Formats: sequence, C-alpha cells, structure tokens
Amino acid sequence: MNKKAIIKLIAVLLIPVIVWNIPAPSGLEAETWHLVAIYLGLLGGLIVKPLDEPIITLVIVGFASMFMDAELLLSGYGNDMAWFIAIVTIVCTAFVKTGLGRRMAYIMLQRSGNSTLGLGYLMMLIDLILSPATGSNASRTTIIYPIFRNIAEGVDSHPDDNPRKLGGYLTMLAYVTSQSTAALFLTGMATNAITASLAIEMLNIELTWGSWFMASVVPGGLVLLLGPYVVYKLYKPELTGLSDVKVQAKQGLAEMGEITSAEKKLFVIFILAILGWMFGPKIAFLSLGIQSVGFVFLALLLVTRVLNWSDVIGAKGAWHLFVWYGAFYGVASSLADAGFYTWLADRLGGILDLSNVNGLLVTAVLLAISLAVRYFFVSNSAYVASFYPVIFAIALGTQANPMVLTLLLAFFASYGALLTHYGNGAGLIAFASGYVSQKEFWKIGTIMVAIALVIYFAIGLPYWKIIGIW
Repeated sequence: MNKKAIIKLIAVLLIPVIVWNIPAPSGLEAETWHLVAIYLGLLGGLIVKPLDEPIITLVIVGFASMFMDAELLLSGYGNDMAWFIAIVTIVCTAFVKTGLGRRMAYIMLQRSGNSTLGLGYLMMLIDLILSPATGSNASRTTIIYPIFRNIAEGVDSHPDDNPRKLGGYLTMLAYVTSQSTAALFLTGMATNAITASLAIEMLNIELTWGSWFMASVVPGGLVLLLGPYVVYKLYKPELTGLSDVKVQAKQGLAEMGEITSAEKKLFVIFILAILGWMFGPKIAFLSLGIQSVGFVFLALLLVTRVLNWSDVIGAKGAWHLFVWYGAFYGVASSLADAGFYTWLADRLGGILDLSNVNGLLVTAVLLAISLAVRYFFVSNSAYVASFYPVIFAIALGTQANPMVLTLLLAFFASYGALLTHYGNGAGLIAFASGYVSQKEFWKIGTIMVAIALVIYFAIGLPYWKIIGIW
C-alpha cells in the first residue's frame, strides 16, 4: 500500500472507533449504537475507498466481530436480494460465453439510428415498454442491460479497456432510466405498492394505478425524456456516431454464422425468465418472486450446460458485489430491527416544529429529509417501510397538503435511489459491471435527483393544481 492509501485506511478505521466510544444517545441501546459505528465505517470505506470494497468491508467486519455478535454483522449474506443480485450478475456471463448477447447487440445496432444518443433513447423506450408489467426495476435491468452491455463490448468498450467509448454511458443510463420508469407507474417497482398502502393506512389517501400515472405522466415523463440527453452531456461517450458501427455489426453477424445450440437454449431460458419476472408474482400457488425466478434461471443454465461451475465461480464481479453488499445490508437490517430508524425519525420530529410553517415549505423540508437519510439504506423497500410512516406522522401535525406530500414521496422513493449505487438493486447490477466509478455514479445520480426536484416543483406542482389534485 502506498502512503496515501494508508492514510485513507486509518481515517476510515477511526470512524467506527470514535463513534463506538461515544456514549449511546438517550433512547438507544449500546449495541445499537455500536452497529451505527460499524455502519458509518462501512459507508466511509465505500466513499473514501482506501481498498477495494470487499477488502475494506471484510477488514471492518473482521475487527467488529471481535467485540460484538457476528450474527448481526453477517445476517445480510442470507438475504434473498443479495443473492439475487449476485445470481443475475452471474447469468449475464452466459450472454458473453454463448455469443447470444453479441448477436442481439449486432441486430439492434443494425436497426437503430445513427447516433449514440439515439441508442440511449432506444434503451429508454425498451425499459418504458416493460415497466408497467415487470413490477421490479431490478429484474428489468437484468433483461435490458446485458443486451446493451454487449453492444458496448461489440465496439471494443470494456470495463477495463475503453469504458468511456460507449459502455460507461449505457451503464449510467441504465440506472437513470430504470429509476425514471419506476417512478412513472404504480407497478414500476415493488416499493411503490408499499408507499400506496402506507398512504391509505395513515393519511386515508388512495393511490390507484390511474391516479398515480395521471400525476406522474407530465413531470415524470419529462424526467424520463431528459435522462438520455442529460447523461449524454454529463458522461459523454467517445463514440458519438454509429454509421461505421453498423457496417461492423453486419460483418460481425456474418462472422458469427448460424445461431448455435447454446444460443438457442439461452434464448428460450431468457424468454422464460422474462415471463417469470413479469407474471410469476401473480401466480399465487407458485410464489414466483423475482429471486425465485433468478435462481431457476441460473439452475436451468447449469442443467442445460450453457454455464458450468467454473463460469459461476469465475464471475468475479458477482462475488465482489456479494461480499460488500451482504455485509452492508446485514448491518442496515440489524439497525432496522433494533429500532434505530424509528429513533432517528422520532428525534427529527422532536427537533422540527413545523406546525406553524407554510405547508409547501414543510413539504420541501420533509422531502429533503427523506432524501438525506437515503445514505443509510441499502434497500428501497426497507427505506419506505421504516421511514415513510414517521414522515407521514410528522406531516399530520402541519399545514402540508397530504396529497402533494404523498405524491412527492412516492415518486422520489425511486429517484432518491440515484443518490448512491446501493440504493436500489438496479443500481447494484449496473455498478457491478465496473464501467463507471463510484464517484461518477454518485455525481451523475445526484445531478439527476436535482433535475427531478426542479421539474416536480416547477412543473409538477402547477400541473397537479391544473388537474385538481390539490
């Protein structure tokens, strides 16, 4: 390690040490406060990054396990979402191994426009078409991203070689688009249903599929349409024209020849997976959640010998992600079980006396708080389920319009995930590819959140006034 890395490592390790030795605040058990210290250390490690994410994670968890129950620290490795993300990352290697991803990429390139920006809008359109029926933007990303990643690799843009040529742009856009379509429909991601159920239970506000879409279509539609262009400007690919690439795509298809048996098997299993992700949760007697479909997808690839065990253990990106995310998720879940988030929200409610403040300002403040705490959550569903009830409770004693606040919180449950790469499964899948650095991921995501805020307050609120929502 060089001197700079050593200084960073010492700084990161000091975070949990210092917080650990501060007396626990009133209302928190000492063990819960120690978990907060570990969480802040893990978060600091991800941000400062003195070592690779899995290494700094194992270092912090290893030292912490000497002083507290290791089960609390390691519980995330049994979480179904951690395994799902690892599995779909492994599955992506099948598209590379068989060549099906490259073939699909070549076909799409031949039928796309002549610009890279046009290719970005094609990605957005495909995500938009799938979003009302998929019910999980993480599963949509597993469907869409491998195809566009293969387009990048087809033009010699790889995570460790020419990432900015095309792959970086498509990777970042995959996350931005996924979160934008998730906000557009009530069925765009699973977390939306949690928000809707909390709204009717606590505020007596019913969000139907139609009312959700009516409220989101103008501001959410603008955010969606701007996404490819904004990401293009913020993270412009070196390859801006596709005219020469189309010729290469035609030649590439010719060189690949006839579709192989392995490609045919993968294509059939891929279609079955898409159907499973779209309709599986609706088949009650099977209980086909997105995780179950992911496991079956991988199992079928192994049984049909499209992949083998060497391919599974060789998927370094999947295991890299699993190691740090599993620990991160485990500590965050333990904090939720210990009541930390409820304590934090109660403290915020006690500090903030918003009863005599203008209702729109109250809405803005509560929305800002909801975004600020996103850095503490590695699950969208856990975030909404544990923190939104407190936000709603605080709002009840203020002049904030309940419908306006509910809609903004509902939509920014999705957009807010863009603040980090771990805020939603779709981000983890895209980030695991290695095309975009964590710094760029956070920067571009934060800018997109800021743009969404401007659009919703400057255009969304007047639009909702016109159509009679408030």
